[in-house]
Amino acid sequence: MTWWEEKTKKSRRALAYYRHSAQDRQKNSIEIQRGIVRQFAEENDIEIIAEYEDAGKSGLNAEGRKGFQALLERVELRDVDFILCLDASRWGRFQDIDLAKDYAIQCAKYGAKVRYAMRGKIEEATSRAGMRTHQMLLAIQDTVDYTMAAQYSADLSDKVSAGAERVSKDGYRAGGSAPYGTVRIEINEQGVTVGAMKPKQHKSYPNHRVRLAPNPDGTANVVSDIFDHFIIHGLSEKQIAAVLTDQKIPRPRDGRWTADTIRHILQNEQYAGSVVYNKTSSKLKTKLIRNPREKWIRREGSYEPVVSPEVFKEAQEKFNLRYKRMSREEMLERIRFAFEKYHMLSHSLLKSLPNMPTRNEIIKEFGSLPEAFQALYPDVLQKTRDDVRNMIESKANEVIEHEGFLVINKRFSVNIEPALPFPRGYGFQWYFRIDNRPRVDLTLGVSLRDTKGSRILGYFPFPRTLTDEPQICIADSSSFKIGLYGRSDLQFIFDLIQWANLEQQGAS
Repeated sequence: MTWWEEKTKKSRRALAYYRHSAQDRQKNSIEIQRGIVRQFAEENDIEIIAEYEDAGKSGLNAEGRKGFQALLERVELRDVDFILCLDASRWGRFQDIDLAKDYAIQCAKYGAKVRYAMRGKIEEATSRAGMRTHQMLLAIQDTVDYTMAAQYSADLSDKVSAGAERVSKDGYRAGGSAPYGTVRIEINEQGVTVGAMKPKQHKSYPNHRVRLAPNPDGTANVVSDIFDHFIIHGLSEKQIAAVLTDQKIPRPRDGRWTADTIRHILQNEQYAGSVVYNKTSSKLKTKLIRNPREKWIRREGSYEPVVSPEVFKEAQEKFNLRYKRMSREEMLERIRFAFEKYHMLSHSLLKSLPNMPTRNEIIKEFGSLPEAFQALYPDVLQKTRDDVRNMIESKANEVIEHEGFLVINKRFSVNIEPALPFPRGYGFQWYFRIDNRPRVDLTLGVSLRDTKGSRILGYFPFPRTLTDEPQICIADSSSFKIGLYGRSDLQFIFDLIQWANLEQQGAS
């Protein structure tokens, strides 16, 4: 050994990283990796100064690996030459192989090169040309290894999914914890029950299967009572949650009973003895997506139900009736019923009455509750438009209707917007939707005395260029707005018409 080799012997320092996932923890256990990597370091005269590990962690991403994150932070001290791993798959099985490269480049920026023990002795180039060739070969080898590691996870995911689908089609449970009120039962290859399984307990043998059964601890009776409350007694989810809370019945996972919890139980087909699989999917740590119903795997009558299929079906029919979207005519009919009975309208009133459209349904269909109210009396509104138009035509040389608004003497345009008095508290309000189309110069608000349209109370001109709001509300107590916008007659329109008439005559 030369004096230089003796001086630099074991002067190179390294960090070691070990990882295994739940699937490969036997084949690539931490202890096996540690032994191989330490021997590799010894053969290459490298001193390992710190070791990091992630046991039972997937290599699909870096976020969930505390050991990996700690390693990246430690590298920033710039006091190591290498990071040693068993192979590229222990570094990670990133589906985007550029991520694996990026993390290695990030370490290299701090002087730490990632090296894999399974590749054998570390070879360093002695010339500039040799260094370029060496770096190119390493980059190619890294790309190949990262690609193979990613493909392994993709293939494994496909195999797991195919196996879960096959198990589900056979009427067994593919995985996951048992729903509230049920217990997992292990079944051997001959179809004989092995016994009930505890939470998080694994099967005795890989070839065994799992089915659900009503839990004898009393929670299955709670589920049955929930269906009875909903179907027989007509209680809402919120009311059922309150009943169970008053009875001090423990909720699943030690939380509190909520309407969402009750709704989830009432819509879970597994309580009717069916296996339901692939409602959602999230392969390789990707975002969870909800699959369309045609992609679900369903097997009815797979195990003893908590509630009968007939009871479950009755509950779903009740949900379907509730969620059935009302037509525009049905909404108006029910809003009219509430107004004629109580002589007022509000979202809180409609919410307190049965079978009424919700706030969201009203806004989606009409824009707002006041606009829905206007839609109750289309004949009154149209008659008002016709009357105002006749008054305008009596003064103008030419009036043309275009896309719902009036073009007067080809000089300016007006959209007539009548409004019925909307009951609010002890008074009334008139809502005017402002027409912001570029070709409409003026929105002419027309306030009516009552729903019969017996009298016009006044006029409110809203020039498009001076009105930024999409809707303006004028209350009977809004003296400022009435004084600012209000006109008792159409003289201001007639003055515009007279100017337009003169302009038109002058042009001719």
